[in-house]
Amino acid sequence: MHWSERIAEKIIERNPNKDTYVCAGGGSPSGSIHIGNFRDMALPYFVAKALKLKGKNVRFIYSCDDFDRLRKVPVNVSKVVDGYEKYIGCPYNLIPNPFDDDAKSYGEHFEKEFMDAVKDIGIEVEYISQTKEYMSGRYVPEIILSLEKRKEIYDILMSFKSQEATDEGRENYYPVAVYCSKCLKDLTTVESYDEKTNELVYTCRDCGNHETINVKIYNKMKLAWKIDWPMRWRAEGVDFEPGGIDHATPGGSYDVSSVISREIFGYEPPLFQGYGWLGFAGVSSMHSSSGINITPAGVLKFYTPEIIRWLFAKYEPEDAYNFYFDDTIIRHYSEFDKGLHEYLSGTTDEFINSLYKLCLIDGVEYQDETSFNTIASLAPIVNFNHDSLVSAIAKLDLPWTPRADERFEKATHFIKTYQPEKIFKLLENKNEEFAKTLGNEEKEVVKKLYDYLASHEVIKDKEVQQFIYDTVNNPNLTKKENMAIQQKYFKIFYNLMFGKDNGPRLYIFFAASDKNDYLELLNID
Repeated sequence: MHWSERIAEKIIERNPNKDTYVCAGGGSPSGSIHIGNFRDMALPYFVAKALKLKGKNVRFIYSCDDFDRLRKVPVNVSKVVDGYEKYIGCPYNLIPNPFDDDAKSYGEHFEKEFMDAVKDIGIEVEYISQTKEYMSGRYVPEIILSLEKRKEIYDILMSFKSQEATDEGRENYYPVAVYCSKCLKDLTTVESYDEKTNELVYTCRDCGNHETINVKIYNKMKLAWKIDWPMRWRAEGVDFEPGGIDHATPGGSYDVSSVISREIFGYEPPLFQGYGWLGFAGVSSMHSSSGINITPAGVLKFYTPEIIRWLFAKYEPEDAYNFYFDDTIIRHYSEFDKGLHEYLSGTTDEFINSLYKLCLIDGVEYQDETSFNTIASLAPIVNFNHDSLVSAIAKLDLPWTPRADERFEKATHFIKTYQPEKIFKLLENKNEEFAKTLGNEEKEVVKKLYDYLASHEVIKDKEVQQFIYDTVNNPNLTKKENMAIQQKYFKIFYNLMFGKDNGPRLYIFFAASDKNDYLELLNID
């Protein structure tokens, strides 16, 4: 059974007669939302889909925490605008967009960037802007309730901390962040709250503004995180929501918010699933606020939407894993294709069957696809020319499937960006200096290869591969000894054609390329 199905069954078991189940995720547009945060989108999406496959009505929502404060100016923002630090402490959606696009605010810019990628990955979700919800007054009753029960909330919070509660701390605790009406920063201190009049007095530590506001009508304040989270559970009727492993630790945000949910808001907290962190092999830790990260849109440049969905669905939520930018990408395509073939042919097991029901996009017709590995191997050989690549694939008696163009685009980006060392260019002239270093026996082997290639109008990959091995191998030597000989001659062939000790797989290169481009480079007589 797939993990999403297990969670779906638990959700139904907790509330078997509910008409519509709500799966929720959320995130803050502090900067470009990186692929690691995508688990906040993917996990509830897969659980929602599992519930739908069980015939249940589902509402899948994603809260945009765009009413949170700007904590740090990302690098990519600093590069385009100076002095943006002046907005630290202001809510994301109430500060200007630093980029030259049609987004109305900082928060909207990064939300749109994320939403566009989510749509391209094939995920449909209902977005909820917390700026809109808070400023509309929707949460006013909950804010008033939290202020009235602020001392009870303080006691709950302190029960999870190591330091002791104090009467002074209890008296001065207010579970809200107030954005100053003049500078819009949350650098404010709440001095008092009158439960009869709903008047709250605050002072801004940044601009000095001292003001009395009425909580019922002032729309620039929000609940603190561990109160805001359970408040929204009740507001939306949430049944399931995941969170990072930090929220899942004993005494972490979920445990604290669960008590507040029950004791303050009278709502049974949703089923929670903590998830492991995603890493990036060879790249330092990613943070949205740093501006140096790998976004879903960035990953879409080398993975198709189905591969991304497959990667997030195949691992258990608790599993931590890395994104790699090497041949692992090619391996992922191969693994996906193998599973897809089994799924389409009906020869797979229960887990793989469930996995592909989740990761394939509804309404898209699937078939066995042109190998990404083959495309990635041939693309640099034909200098990333589309028509030449299609012709090369045909020479190998392989199909060019309808979605191969998409894979060609992804492979081109992958190689040029992460594996430029695999781009080999033929020499313009013979490598005569290197040829002079070869002995008679070595020259004879090169001549045999030249004669073979020159005499065959159509070069088949398997046939030329067999010819090379038959030519250089010695039947009287061990496999290990023959491998050393093969490496020696491959190095010779590469130097004659590319001027390097390594190069593309020779049998594919000879079969896919126009021999008029390379043949004379092997003519060293």
